[in-house]
Amino acid sequence: MNDTNAPYLTYKLDLIKTISIKAGNTYFKKAFGLGVRELRVLRLVHDHPGITAKDLGNMLVLDKTLLSKNIAFLEDGGLITRSPNVNDNRQQHLALTELGMQVWRDGEEIGRGLEREMFADLSREDWEHLHILLDRVLVSLDKWQESHRK
Repeated sequence: MNDTNAPYLTYKLDLIKTISIKAGNTYFKKAFGLGVRELRVLRLVHDHPGITAKDLGNMLVLDKTLLSKNIAFLEDGGLITRSPNVNDNRQQHLALTELGMQVWRDGEEIGRGLEREMFADLSREDWEHLHILLDRVLVSLDKWQESHRK
């Protein structure tokens, strides 16, 4: 499976991530004053209305301090709101404001367009196959993490 002469997969993935985030940050900061990380928070709050910060942190694999800063930044910008959990005051549910919904919509348009441009050399079939493979990689990583928690 692993070719000892090939570059590490983790290196390639990190390189793709770094280049993509740099490009995304340029476009998103110009359009909204937000970076990729803040937009990911916004996207997940959109996709999971009422999500708690803890669940959001688990999905993003972010530490509490960084996530807290991202949430505060988005809240201060009028993009998300927090409401207390009626059953547990320690938890707060997050939701998009109207402005947050508009930024999410515009961000989706920019992000999807940027992906189309950056990965234009991939056919539709290649793109779909890549997503299938990456989903399998994530499942494999989850299994590996679980086996190493014991």
